[in-house]
Amino acid sequence: MLISTSCSSRLRRAVPNIFQVSIIPETRSWHPPSSRSTPHGHRNLGFRTIHPFRPIHTQSDPNSKNAHQSQRLLDLSLSFSRTPLSGNTNMRYTRYNGHGVAMPFSKLTKLDIVNQYDLSARDLRTLDVPSDGFPHILIRESTLLIHMFNLRLLVQADQMLVFHLDETSTQEPDTISRVFLRDLESKLRGDPGLGVSVGLPYELRVLEAALAAVTSTLEAQYVLTKDQVMKTLRMVDKEEGEIHSNLRTLLELVRKLAATEKRARQVRSAVQDVLNTDEDMAAMYLSDKQAGKPHPVEDHQEVEYLLEAYYKASDAVVQEATSLMGTIQQTEESIQSILDVRRNQIMVLEAKIEILMLGMAVATLVAGWYGMNVVNYFEESGTAFAVLVSSSLVAIAFLSRYGFRQLRRIQKMHL
Repeated sequence: MLISTSCSSRLRRAVPNIFQVSIIPETRSWHPPSSRSTPHGHRNLGFRTIHPFRPIHTQSDPNSKNAHQSQRLLDLSLSFSRTPLSGNTNMRYTRYNGHGVAMPFSKLTKLDIVNQYDLSARDLRTLDVPSDGFPHILIRESTLLIHMFNLRLLVQADQMLVFHLDETSTQEPDTISRVFLRDLESKLRGDPGLGVSVGLPYELRVLEAALAAVTSTLEAQYVLTKDQVMKTLRMVDKEEGEIHSNLRTLLELVRKLAATEKRARQVRSAVQDVLNTDEDMAAMYLSDKQAGKPHPVEDHQEVEYLLEAYYKASDAVVQEATSLMGTIQQTEESIQSILDVRRNQIMVLEAKIEILMLGMAVATLVAGWYGMNVVNYFEESGTAFAVLVSSSLVAIAFLSRYGFRQLRRIQKMHL
């Protein structure tokens, strides 16, 4: 099969740039031969070349990595966009009545929740976010909205809605929700021995159960992490050869502690926001308000005591986690100092070995000269070998002593 002259010339020009240009197989289509389009001395077989060359733009590794990250971001954004944060989003929930009895599982849209419970759309903005979000407690005229990571509640004077999130949407395990739902009916009835104060109204029992679930989970996370930290620190003291792996373990534990400390700090801030506003604390008595006995602004002693107790509990987790992270940091600094001393000792040992090697090299250089084919008249002497060896050893000792003295002087200057 023949190729036209123009195509051949273009091929010759493209050969030096073979690493920048990829030759794509020619795409030809059949056309009747035309004498006007046929150059002199060539036969036109009816083939017309279409786009004989097409450059290929290859991406470097950084660009390829960025493209991969961009694609992942796009896929994740599309998956989130399929669950819109709009008023038509279906919220799955379980209703508990005033006696703590669970109703059948049901669904409502956010617009239906707004209409039925006299709320605003702004109040439900974070109700279905696919992350744990920030803890907060919203007090409205007849409703409490409690958002504690993956635990999200709508509380009224005689009922409560527990919203269920997808297991894949939250970043943390649903431990808080499981702790809250354990023996929930007994907690809502105010039975003793379940961590809920007896004699509180329904809405405050729900609030205390939610705060108890959050703080107990954070305390449990801190205690378990603390046990692992203490075990690792004991291994650091005993097994010096495993310092590298122990440091990596400590780094992972510090990350867990930092996460626990951050979550406890967020809970403390949410409780403190309510404690700072007397109007909100007085408005949390929904049962009395429903009975026509609203509390004045200064009458909120039970709520204040309740919130102060869990404020101190979350603050204790924050302080203890911060203190433990400080201990780990001091241990890491001590280990780094020990490693620096070991590294300096190794460097001194290497310097001593190099000084000895230098002394041997200089002293044996003379012996090497005598070993050459040079007439030195020592071949027949019986004491020449002993004198030469002794002189070499003396020279090695002298040079090594001089080198060690200079090394000690440098060490003293460094200290």
